[in-house]
Amino acid sequence: MKCSFLLAAASLSASTLLAGDWNQWRGPDRNGVSQDTSPIAETFPAEGLKKVWESEFIPSNEYGGHGSPVVSGERVFLSVVWHERVNSETREIDTEVMQTLNYRGTTPELAKKLEETRLNLPKLRGAKFDEWVTQWRKDNLNEKEEINIGSWVASRFKAGKAAIGLEWLKKMSDKQGKPFENAAAFNKWLDDEGFPPDVKEKMIAAVPNTVKVAQDVILCLDLNTGKQVWKYAKPGKPSGRQSSSTCCVVDGKVYAACSTDLICVNENDGALIWTTPLGISGPAASPLVMGDRIYMAAGKACAFSKADGKLVWEQKEAKGNVASPTWWQPATGKPVLVINGNNALYGVNPEDGKMLWTAEGGSQSTPVASGDWLVLYSGTEGVGLRAYQMQADGKPKAAWSHYWATRRYTGSPIIHEGNVYLCCGEKHQCVDLQTGAVKWQVNEVNSTITSPLLADGKLLVYENNGTHIRMVKATNGAYEQLGRAKTDAMGCSSPAITNGRLLVRQKDKLVCFDLRPTN
Repeated sequence: MKCSFLLAAASLSASTLLAGDWNQWRGPDRNGVSQDTSPIAETFPAEGLKKVWESEFIPSNEYGGHGSPVVSGERVFLSVVWHERVNSETREIDTEVMQTLNYRGTTPELAKKLEETRLNLPKLRGAKFDEWVTQWRKDNLNEKEEINIGSWVASRFKAGKAAIGLEWLKKMSDKQGKPFENAAAFNKWLDDEGFPPDVKEKMIAAVPNTVKVAQDVILCLDLNTGKQVWKYAKPGKPSGRQSSSTCCVVDGKVYAACSTDLICVNENDGALIWTTPLGISGPAASPLVMGDRIYMAAGKACAFSKADGKLVWEQKEAKGNVASPTWWQPATGKPVLVINGNNALYGVNPEDGKMLWTAEGGSQSTPVASGDWLVLYSGTEGVGLRAYQMQADGKPKAAWSHYWATRRYTGSPIIHEGNVYLCCGEKHQCVDLQTGAVKWQVNEVNSTITSPLLADGKLLVYENNGTHIRMVKATNGAYEQLGRAKTDAMGCSSPAITNGRLLVRQKDKLVCFDLRPTN
Protein backbone atom coordinates (compact mmCIF):
# COMPACT_ATOMS: atom_id res chain seq x y z
CA MET A 1 0.00 0.00 0.00
CA LYS A 2 2.77 2.42 0.98
CA CYS A 3 4.82 1.80 -2.16
CA SER A 4 1.86 2.18 -4.50
CA PHE A 5 0.96 5.50 -2.84
CA LEU A 6 4.46 6.91 -3.21
CA LEU A 7 4.70 5.84 -6.85
CA ALA A 8 1.35 7.43 -7.63
CA ALA A 9 2.33 10.65 -5.88
CA ALA A 10 5.67 10.82 -7.65
CA SER A 11 4.00 10.72 -11.06
CA LEU A 12 1.93 13.90 -10.45
CA SER A 13 0.06 12.97 -13.60
CA ALA A 14 3.00 14.49 -15.49
CA SER A 15 2.15 12.53 -18.65
CA THR A 16 -1.07 14.51 -19.06
CA LEU A 17 0.52 17.98 -18.81
CA LEU A 18 1.42 19.97 -21.90
CA ALA A 19 4.56 22.10 -21.92
CA GLY A 20 2.54 25.32 -21.83
CA ASP A 21 0.19 24.30 -19.03
CA TRP A 22 -0.01 26.42 -15.89
CA ASN A 23 -2.49 24.09 -14.26
CA GLN A 24 -2.36 25.07 -10.58
CA TRP A 25 -1.24 27.70 -8.08
CA ARG A 26 2.37 28.68 -8.92
CA GLY A 27 2.44 26.52 -12.05
CA PRO A 28 2.89 22.84 -12.94
CA ASP A 29 5.60 22.17 -10.35
CA ARG A 30 4.18 24.61 -7.78
CA ASN A 31 7.40 26.60 -7.83
CA GLY A 32 6.60 29.62 -9.98
CA VAL A 33 8.67 28.31 -12.91
CA SER A 34 7.11 27.68 -16.32
CA GLN A 35 8.09 24.54 -18.24
CA ASP A 36 7.21 26.30 -21.47
CA THR A 37 10.11 27.15 -23.78
CA SER A 38 8.18 29.72 -25.84
CA PRO A 39 10.24 32.89 -26.21
CA ILE A 40 9.24 36.18 -24.59
CA ALA A 41 10.33 39.49 -26.09
CA GLU A 42 13.50 40.95 -24.56
CA THR A 43 11.63 44.13 -23.67
CA PHE A 44 8.06 45.40 -23.59
CA PRO A 45 6.69 47.48 -26.50
CA ALA A 46 6.85 51.23 -25.99
CA GLU A 47 3.15 51.48 -26.84
CA GLY A 48 2.26 48.93 -24.12
CA LEU A 49 1.46 45.24 -23.99
CA LYS A 50 -0.54 43.73 -26.85
CA LYS A 51 -3.97 42.75 -25.56
CA VAL A 52 -5.36 39.57 -27.13
CA TRP A 53 -8.73 39.53 -25.38
CA GLU A 54 -10.63 40.40 -22.23
CA SER A 55 -13.38 38.35 -20.62
CA GLU A 56 -16.86 39.30 -19.58
CA PHE A 57 -17.44 40.62 -16.05
CA ILE A 58 -15.93 38.65 -13.15
CA PRO A 59 -16.13 40.17 -9.64
CA SER A 60 -13.16 40.36 -7.28
CA ASN A 61 -12.04 41.52 -3.85
CA GLU A 62 -15.03 41.56 -1.43
CA TYR A 63 -17.26 40.20 -4.21
CA GLY A 64 -15.00 37.56 -5.74
CA GLY A 65 -11.73 37.18 -3.85
CA HIS A 66 -8.23 37.18 -5.33
CA GLY A 67 -7.84 33.71 -6.83
CA SER A 68 -5.50 33.42 -9.82
CA PRO A 69 -6.17 31.94 -13.29
CA VAL A 70 -4.77 28.59 -14.41
CA VAL A 71 -4.35 27.09 -17.86
CA SER A 72 -4.80 23.55 -19.15
CA GLY A 73 -4.51 22.91 -22.87
CA GLU A 74 -6.49 25.54 -24.76
CA ARG A 75 -8.60 26.60 -21.79
CA VAL A 76 -8.38 29.00 -18.86
CA PHE A 77 -9.96 28.24 -15.49
CA LEU A 78 -10.84 30.40 -12.50
CA SER A 79 -12.68 29.57 -9.28
CA VAL A 80 -14.69 32.40 -7.70
CA VAL A 81 -17.01 32.79 -4.73
CA TRP A 82 -19.31 35.10 -6.68
CA HIS A 83 -21.05 37.61 -4.39
CA GLU A 84 -24.01 39.84 -5.07
CA ARG A 85 -26.09 42.12 -2.89
CA VAL A 86 -29.84 41.70 -2.48
CA ASN A 87 -32.34 43.86 -0.62
CA SER A 88 -32.99 42.66 2.89
CA GLU A 89 -34.51 43.64 6.22
CA THR A 90 -31.35 42.26 7.85
CA ARG A 91 -28.55 44.62 8.84
CA GLU A 92 -25.06 43.14 8.79
CA ILE A 93 -21.63 44.50 9.68
CA ASP A 94 -18.89 42.93 7.56
CA THR A 95 -15.31 43.67 6.51
CA GLU A 96 -16.53 45.95 3.74
CA VAL A 97 -18.40 48.09 6.28
CA MET A 98 -15.33 48.29 8.52
CA GLN A 99 -13.18 49.30 5.56
CA THR A 100 -15.66 52.08 4.80
CA LEU A 101 -15.32 53.24 8.41
CA ASN A 102 -11.50 53.08 8.10
CA TYR A 103 -10.96 50.90 11.17
CA ARG A 104 -7.68 49.24 12.08
CA GLY A 105 -7.32 47.02 15.10
CA THR A 106 -4.62 47.87 17.63
CA THR A 107 -3.63 46.81 21.11
CA PRO A 108 -5.80 48.29 23.92
CA GLU A 109 -2.79 50.20 25.23
CA LEU A 110 -2.00 51.83 21.90
CA ALA A 111 -5.68 52.53 21.19
CA LYS A 112 -5.97 54.38 24.52
CA LYS A 113 -2.84 56.43 23.80
CA LEU A 114 -4.05 57.25 20.28
CA GLU A 115 -7.43 58.48 21.50
CA GLU A 116 -6.03 60.56 24.32
CA THR A 117 -3.65 62.22 21.87
CA ARG A 118 -6.29 62.73 19.16
CA LEU A 119 -8.61 64.51 21.58
CA ASN A 120 -5.82 66.77 22.90
CA LEU A 121 -3.84 67.71 19.80
CA PRO A 122 -1.49 70.71 19.89
CA LYS A 123 -2.66 73.84 18.10
CA LEU A 124 -0.38 73.57 15.10
CA ARG A 125 -1.02 73.95 11.39
CA GLY A 126 0.52 72.95 8.07
CA ALA A 127 4.12 71.78 8.03
CA LYS A 128 4.55 72.21 11.78
CA PHE A 129 1.61 69.90 12.46
CA ASP A 130 2.99 67.32 10.00
CA GLU A 131 6.37 67.46 11.75
CA TRP A 132 4.70 66.93 15.12
CA VAL A 133 2.77 63.90 13.80
CA THR A 134 5.94 62.41 12.35
CA GLN A 135 7.73 62.79 15.68
CA TRP A 136 4.79 61.29 17.58
CA ARG A 137 4.90 58.23 15.36
CA LYS A 138 8.65 57.85 15.95
CA ASP A 139 8.20 58.15 19.70
CA ASN A 140 5.15 55.91 20.11
CA LEU A 141 5.07 53.28 17.35
CA ASN A 142 7.45 50.37 17.05
CA GLU A 143 8.86 49.39 13.66
CA LYS A 144 6.04 47.02 12.72
CA GLU A 145 3.34 49.39 13.96
CA GLU A 146 4.82 52.22 11.93
CA ILE A 147 4.81 50.08 8.79
CA ASN A 148 1.30 48.74 9.31
CA ILE A 149 -0.65 51.67 10.75
CA GLY A 150 1.59 54.73 10.65
CA SER A 151 -0.30 56.46 7.82
CA TRP A 152 -3.65 55.51 9.42
CA VAL A 153 -2.56 57.12 12.71
CA ALA A 154 -1.65 60.29 10.80
CA SER A 155 -5.06 60.33 9.11
CA ARG A 156 -6.84 60.11 12.47
CA PHE A 157 -4.78 62.94 13.90
CA LYS A 158 -5.53 65.02 10.81
CA ALA A 159 -9.27 64.38 11.30
CA GLY A 160 -8.93 65.33 14.97
CA LYS A 161 -12.13 65.33 17.00
CA ALA A 162 -14.17 64.67 13.85
CA ALA A 163 -12.81 61.11 13.63
CA ILE A 164 -15.07 58.36 14.97
CA GLY A 165 -13.78 57.15 18.33
CA LEU A 166 -11.98 53.80 18.35
CA GLU A 167 -14.26 52.66 21.18
CA TRP A 168 -17.25 52.80 18.83
CA LEU A 169 -15.40 51.38 15.86
CA LYS A 170 -14.28 48.38 17.90
CA LYS A 171 -17.84 47.74 19.07
CA MET A 172 -18.91 47.67 15.43
CA SER A 173 -16.03 45.40 14.46
CA ASP A 174 -16.86 42.94 17.24
CA LYS A 175 -20.35 42.48 15.74
CA GLN A 176 -19.03 41.17 12.43
CA GLY A 177 -20.70 37.88 11.58
CA LYS A 178 -23.60 38.62 13.94
CA PRO A 179 -26.37 40.10 11.76
CA PHE A 180 -29.31 42.04 13.15
CA GLU A 181 -32.82 40.89 12.29
CA ASN A 182 -33.82 44.31 10.98
CA ALA A 183 -33.07 48.04 11.15
CA ALA A 184 -35.00 48.42 14.40
CA ALA A 185 -32.83 45.76 16.08
CA PHE A 186 -29.68 47.48 14.83
CA ASN A 187 -30.87 50.87 16.08
CA LYS A 188 -31.74 49.39 19.48
CA TRP A 189 -28.27 47.86 19.79
CA LEU A 190 -26.66 51.21 18.96
CA ASP A 191 -28.79 52.87 21.67
CA ASP A 192 -28.15 50.11 24.22
CA GLU A 193 -24.39 50.43 23.66
CA GLY A 194 -24.56 54.18 24.19
CA PHE A 195 -23.44 55.36 20.74
CA PRO A 196 -23.55 59.18 20.63
CA PRO A 197 -26.22 60.53 18.23
CA ASP A 198 -23.74 61.83 15.64
CA VAL A 199 -21.76 58.57 15.66
CA LYS A 200 -24.96 56.53 15.52
CA GLU A 201 -25.99 58.41 12.39
CA LYS A 202 -22.69 57.58 10.70
CA MET A 203 -22.99 53.89 11.64
CA ILE A 204 -26.49 53.63 10.24
CA ALA A 205 -25.29 55.24 7.01
CA ALA A 206 -22.37 52.80 6.75
CA VAL A 207 -24.45 49.61 7.10
CA PRO A 208 -26.39 48.91 3.88
CA ASN A 209 -29.99 47.74 3.57
CA THR A 210 -28.75 44.80 1.56
CA VAL A 211 -26.97 41.55 2.37
CA LYS A 212 -24.51 39.49 0.39
CA VAL A 213 -25.45 36.19 -1.19
CA ALA A 214 -22.90 33.98 -2.91
CA GLN A 215 -22.46 31.20 -5.43
CA ASP A 216 -19.49 28.86 -5.71
CA VAL A 217 -18.43 29.29 -9.34
CA ILE A 218 -15.87 27.64 -11.61
CA LEU A 219 -15.35 29.34 -14.95
CA CYS A 220 -13.84 27.83 -18.10
CA LEU A 221 -12.80 30.23 -20.89
CA ASP A 222 -11.36 29.65 -24.33
CA LEU A 223 -7.64 30.49 -24.25
CA ASN A 224 -7.66 32.00 -27.73
CA THR A 225 -10.76 34.19 -27.45
CA GLY A 226 -11.62 34.62 -23.75
CA LYS A 227 -15.18 33.46 -24.46
CA GLN A 228 -16.92 31.37 -21.81
CA VAL A 229 -16.92 27.65 -22.60
CA TRP A 230 -18.85 26.60 -19.50
CA LYS A 231 -19.73 27.81 -16.02
CA TYR A 232 -20.37 25.63 -12.99
CA ALA A 233 -22.31 27.25 -10.15
CA LYS A 234 -23.92 26.12 -6.94
CA PRO A 235 -25.19 27.97 -3.84
CA GLY A 236 -22.34 29.11 -1.61
CA LYS A 237 -21.81 31.09 1.56
CA PRO A 238 -20.73 34.74 1.59
CA SER A 239 -17.07 34.80 2.62
CA GLY A 240 -15.75 38.02 1.09
CA ARG A 241 -12.23 38.43 -0.16
CA GLN A 242 -10.85 35.73 2.13
CA SER A 243 -12.07 33.23 -0.48
CA SER A 244 -9.04 33.57 -2.74
CA SER A 245 -8.14 29.99 -3.59
CA THR A 246 -6.75 29.05 -7.01
CA CYS A 247 -8.18 25.93 -8.65
CA CYS A 248 -6.18 22.98 -9.96
CA VAL A 249 -6.66 21.00 -13.19
CA VAL A 250 -5.32 17.43 -13.25
CA ASP A 251 -6.26 14.39 -15.35
CA GLY A 252 -9.35 15.94 -16.89
CA LYS A 253 -10.81 17.22 -13.63
CA VAL A 254 -10.94 20.64 -12.00
CA TYR A 255 -10.58 20.86 -8.20
CA ALA A 256 -11.64 24.09 -6.48
CA ALA A 257 -11.84 25.18 -2.84
CA CYS A 258 -14.72 27.65 -2.71
CA SER A 259 -16.78 29.13 0.14
CA THR A 260 -17.31 26.03 2.27
CA ASP A 261 -16.72 23.05 -0.02
CA LEU A 262 -14.05 21.34 -2.07
CA ILE A 263 -15.53 20.78 -5.52
CA CYS A 264 -14.56 18.46 -8.37
CA VAL A 265 -15.98 18.98 -11.86
CA ASN A 266 -15.24 17.58 -15.30
CA GLU A 267 -12.69 19.66 -17.21
CA ASN A 268 -14.47 19.15 -20.51
CA ASP A 269 -17.99 20.33 -19.66
CA GLY A 270 -18.07 21.43 -15.99
CA ALA A 271 -20.31 18.56 -14.92
CA LEU A 272 -20.20 17.97 -11.16
CA ILE A 273 -18.35 14.83 -10.08
CA TRP A 274 -18.42 15.36 -6.31
CA THR A 275 -18.42 17.99 -3.61
CA THR A 276 -17.29 17.66 0.01
CA PRO A 277 -17.34 20.04 3.01
CA LEU A 278 -14.06 21.65 4.06
CA GLY A 279 -15.13 22.48 7.61
CA ILE A 280 -14.07 26.11 7.18
CA SER A 281 -15.49 29.18 5.49
CA GLY A 282 -13.57 30.81 2.67
CA PRO A 283 -10.07 29.32 2.52
CA ALA A 284 -7.45 31.18 0.52
CA ALA A 285 -5.13 28.18 0.29
CA SER A 286 -5.12 26.33 -3.01
CA PRO A 287 -5.56 22.56 -3.45
CA LEU A 288 -2.53 20.40 -4.20
CA VAL A 289 -3.20 17.18 -6.16
CA MET A 290 -0.61 14.42 -5.79
CA GLY A 291 -1.22 10.82 -6.77
CA ASP A 292 -4.72 9.80 -5.71
CA ARG A 293 -5.15 12.55 -3.11
CA ILE A 294 -5.92 16.23 -2.76
CA TYR A 295 -4.18 18.14 0.02
CA MET A 296 -5.57 21.31 1.58
CA ALA A 297 -4.80 23.81 4.29
CA ALA A 298 -8.37 24.41 5.46
CA GLY A 299 -7.88 25.60 9.01
CA LYS A 300 -5.90 22.41 9.42
CA ALA A 301 -3.95 20.17 7.08
CA CYS A 302 -6.16 17.54 5.45
CA ALA A 303 -6.18 15.02 2.63
CA PHE A 304 -9.12 13.98 0.47
CA SER A 305 -9.60 11.12 -1.97
CA LYS A 306 -9.33 12.30 -5.55
CA ALA A 307 -11.87 9.69 -6.61
CA ASP A 308 -14.82 10.65 -4.40
CA GLY A 309 -13.76 13.56 -2.15
CA LYS A 310 -13.91 11.56 1.05
CA LEU A 311 -11.69 12.75 3.90
CA VAL A 312 -8.63 10.50 4.23
CA TRP A 313 -6.98 12.20 7.21
CA GLU A 314 -6.67 15.54 8.99
CA GLN A 315 -3.92 17.00 11.12
CA LYS A 316 -5.38 19.58 13.49
CA GLU A 317 -1.99 20.76 14.82
CA ALA A 318 -0.98 22.11 11.38
CA LYS A 319 -3.16 25.21 11.57
CA GLY A 320 -3.48 27.43 8.49
CA ASN A 321 -5.81 28.36 5.65
CA VAL A 322 -3.96 30.96 3.56
CA ALA A 323 -0.57 29.60 2.50
CA SER A 324 -0.96 26.66 0.13
CA PRO A 325 0.54 23.20 0.76
CA THR A 326 3.94 22.33 -0.75
CA TRP A 327 5.22 18.88 -1.70
CA TRP A 328 8.83 18.39 -0.60
CA GLN A 329 10.67 15.38 -2.01
CA PRO A 330 14.24 15.50 -0.63
CA ALA A 331 17.03 13.89 -2.61
CA THR A 332 16.95 11.02 -0.14
CA GLY A 333 14.12 9.97 2.12
CA LYS A 334 10.36 10.12 1.94
CA PRO A 335 8.23 13.01 0.70
CA VAL A 336 6.84 15.57 3.15
CA LEU A 337 3.69 17.66 2.92
CA VAL A 338 4.73 21.15 4.05
CA ILE A 339 2.20 23.57 5.53
CA ASN A 340 3.27 27.14 6.23
CA GLY A 341 0.76 27.71 9.00
CA ASN A 342 -0.37 30.67 11.03
CA ASN A 343 2.61 30.67 13.38
CA ALA A 344 4.94 27.86 12.34
CA LEU A 345 6.12 25.62 9.52
CA TYR A 346 4.80 22.07 9.67
CA GLY A 347 6.06 18.85 8.07
CA VAL A 348 3.33 16.24 7.73
CA ASN A 349 3.44 12.64 6.51
CA PRO A 350 1.31 12.77 3.32
CA GLU A 351 0.35 9.12 3.70
CA ASP A 352 -1.32 9.23 7.13
CA GLY A 353 -1.22 12.86 8.28
CA LYS A 354 1.15 12.30 11.20
CA MET A 355 3.21 15.30 12.25
CA LEU A 356 6.86 14.72 11.35
CA TRP A 357 8.36 17.99 12.57
CA THR A 358 7.74 21.68 13.19
CA ALA A 359 10.07 24.57 12.46
CA GLU A 360 10.15 28.36 12.64
CA GLY A 361 7.96 30.02 10.04
CA GLY A 362 4.36 30.97 9.50
CA SER A 363 2.85 33.49 7.08
CA GLN A 364 0.74 33.66 3.93
CA SER A 365 3.62 32.73 1.62
CA THR A 366 3.82 29.34 -0.10
CA PRO A 367 7.23 27.66 0.47
CA VAL A 368 9.18 26.30 -2.50
CA ALA A 369 11.22 23.07 -2.54
CA SER A 370 14.18 21.88 -4.61
CA GLY A 371 15.97 18.66 -3.68
CA ASP A 372 17.11 18.86 -0.06
CA TRP A 373 16.27 22.59 0.11
CA LEU A 374 13.10 24.34 1.19
CA VAL A 375 12.80 28.14 1.11
CA LEU A 376 10.03 30.19 2.72
CA TYR A 377 9.23 33.81 3.46
CA SER A 378 7.87 34.55 6.92
CA GLY A 379 7.11 37.51 9.14
CA THR A 380 8.24 35.66 12.25
CA GLU A 381 10.94 37.70 13.98
CA GLY A 382 14.36 36.59 12.76
CA VAL A 383 13.04 34.33 10.00
CA GLY A 384 12.14 36.43 6.96
CA LEU A 385 13.54 34.79 3.84
CA ARG A 386 14.89 31.49 5.16
CA ALA A 387 16.36 28.33 3.67
CA TYR A 388 16.03 24.94 5.34
CA GLN A 389 18.10 21.93 4.38
CA MET A 390 16.84 18.40 5.01
CA GLN A 391 19.05 16.35 7.33
CA ALA A 392 19.75 12.62 7.51
CA ASP A 393 17.31 12.24 10.40
CA GLY A 394 14.43 13.44 8.21
CA LYS A 395 14.17 16.89 9.82
CA PRO A 396 15.08 20.26 8.34
CA LYS A 397 17.80 22.53 9.66
CA ALA A 398 17.90 26.29 9.14
CA ALA A 399 20.78 27.11 6.82
CA TRP A 400 20.44 30.90 6.49
CA SER A 401 17.97 33.76 6.98
CA HIS A 402 17.47 37.36 5.87
CA TYR A 403 14.93 39.18 8.01
CA TRP A 404 13.55 42.70 7.66
CA ALA A 405 10.40 44.38 8.89
CA THR A 406 7.81 45.12 6.24
CA ARG A 407 4.04 45.41 5.95
CA ARG A 408 3.29 42.00 4.45
CA TYR A 409 5.07 38.65 4.24
CA THR A 410 3.07 37.16 1.43
CA GLY A 411 4.89 36.73 -1.89
CA SER A 412 6.37 33.32 -2.60
CA PRO A 413 10.02 32.75 -3.58
CA ILE A 414 11.43 31.04 -6.67
CA ILE A 415 14.41 28.66 -6.82
CA HIS A 416 16.16 28.59 -10.19
CA GLU A 417 19.64 27.40 -11.16
CA GLY A 418 20.95 27.59 -7.60
CA ASN A 419 19.48 31.03 -6.92
CA VAL A 420 16.59 32.15 -4.77
CA TYR A 421 14.52 35.04 -6.12
CA LEU A 422 12.09 36.98 -3.93
CA CYS A 423 10.11 39.92 -5.25
CA CYS A 424 8.01 41.29 -2.39
CA GLY A 425 8.34 43.07 0.92
CA GLU A 426 9.36 46.23 -0.99
CA LYS A 427 12.46 44.45 -2.31
CA HIS A 428 13.64 42.46 -5.30
CA GLN A 429 16.56 40.22 -4.48
CA CYS A 430 18.63 37.28 -5.62
CA VAL A 431 20.26 35.05 -2.98
CA ASP A 432 22.62 32.10 -3.41
CA LEU A 433 20.73 28.98 -2.35
CA GLN A 434 23.75 27.19 -0.87
CA THR A 435 25.32 30.04 1.07
CA GLY A 436 22.62 32.65 1.56
CA ALA A 437 24.89 35.32 0.07
CA VAL A 438 22.95 38.20 -1.46
CA LYS A 439 23.87 38.48 -5.13
CA TRP A 440 21.81 41.59 -5.77
CA GLN A 441 19.08 43.55 -4.06
CA VAL A 442 16.90 46.48 -5.08
CA ASN A 443 15.05 48.32 -2.33
CA GLU A 444 11.92 50.43 -2.32
CA VAL A 445 10.19 48.44 -5.05
CA ASN A 446 6.42 48.40 -4.49
CA SER A 447 5.91 44.66 -4.84
CA THR A 448 4.06 43.31 -1.83
CA ILE A 449 1.43 40.58 -2.02
CA THR A 450 1.77 38.92 -5.42
CA SER A 451 4.02 35.95 -6.24
CA PRO A 452 6.25 36.24 -9.35
CA LEU A 453 6.70 33.71 -12.12
CA LEU A 454 9.71 32.78 -14.23
CA ALA A 455 9.55 32.03 -17.96
CA ASP A 456 12.16 32.10 -20.72
CA GLY A 457 14.82 33.15 -18.22
CA LYS A 458 12.83 36.19 -17.12
CA LEU A 459 11.06 37.09 -13.88
CA LEU A 460 7.62 38.65 -14.24
CA VAL A 461 6.29 40.39 -11.14
CA TYR A 462 3.52 42.87 -10.37
CA GLU A 463 4.23 46.19 -8.72
CA ASN A 464 2.14 49.09 -7.43
CA ASN A 465 -0.64 46.70 -6.41
CA GLY A 466 -0.75 45.24 -9.89
CA THR A 467 -1.02 48.41 -11.98
CA HIS A 468 2.24 47.44 -13.71
CA ILE A 469 4.31 44.36 -14.38
CA ARG A 470 8.09 44.40 -14.30
CA MET A 471 10.32 42.03 -16.28
CA VAL A 472 13.71 41.22 -14.74
CA LYS A 473 16.45 38.99 -16.11
CA ALA A 474 16.81 35.84 -13.99
CA THR A 475 20.53 35.98 -13.37
CA ASN A 476 22.70 36.33 -10.30
CA GLY A 477 25.17 38.62 -12.04
CA ALA A 478 23.38 41.93 -11.54
CA TYR A 479 19.86 43.30 -11.35
CA GLU A 480 18.73 43.91 -14.92
CA GLN A 481 15.26 45.32 -15.53
CA LEU A 482 14.17 44.43 -19.05
CA GLY A 483 10.81 46.13 -19.14
CA ARG A 484 7.91 47.65 -17.30
CA ALA A 485 4.36 47.86 -18.63
CA LYS A 486 0.85 48.65 -17.50
CA THR A 487 -1.46 45.74 -16.72
CA ASP A 488 -4.12 47.15 -14.37
CA ALA A 489 -4.01 43.79 -12.61
CA MET A 490 -5.46 43.05 -9.21
CA GLY A 491 -2.39 43.13 -6.99
CA CYS A 492 -3.41 40.30 -4.68
CA SER A 493 -3.62 37.77 -7.52
CA SER A 494 -0.74 36.32 -9.53
CA PRO A 495 -0.46 35.99 -13.31
CA ALA A 496 -0.34 32.76 -15.31
CA ILE A 497 1.65 32.18 -18.49
CA THR A 498 1.28 29.80 -21.42
CA ASN A 499 3.04 29.79 -24.78
CA GLY A 500 4.17 33.38 -24.36
CA ARG A 501 0.72 34.67 -23.39
CA LEU A 502 0.16 36.24 -20.00
CA LEU A 503 -3.16 35.79 -18.17
CA VAL A 504 -3.94 38.65 -15.79
CA ARG A 505 -6.85 39.05 -13.41
CA GLN A 506 -8.11 42.59 -13.26
CA LYS A 507 -10.69 43.80 -10.75
CA ASP A 508 -13.63 42.96 -13.02
CA LYS A 509 -12.34 40.55 -15.69
CA LEU A 510 -9.54 38.36 -17.02
CA VAL A 511 -7.22 39.75 -19.68
CA CYS A 512 -4.76 37.99 -22.01
CA PHE A 513 -1.59 39.77 -23.20
CA ASP A 514 0.81 38.51 -25.86
CA LEU A 515 4.45 38.72 -24.70
CA ARG A 516 6.00 36.93 -27.68
CA PRO A 517 8.53 38.67 -29.95
CA THR A 518 6.95 40.48 -32.87
CA ASN A 519 9.44 39.11 -35.39
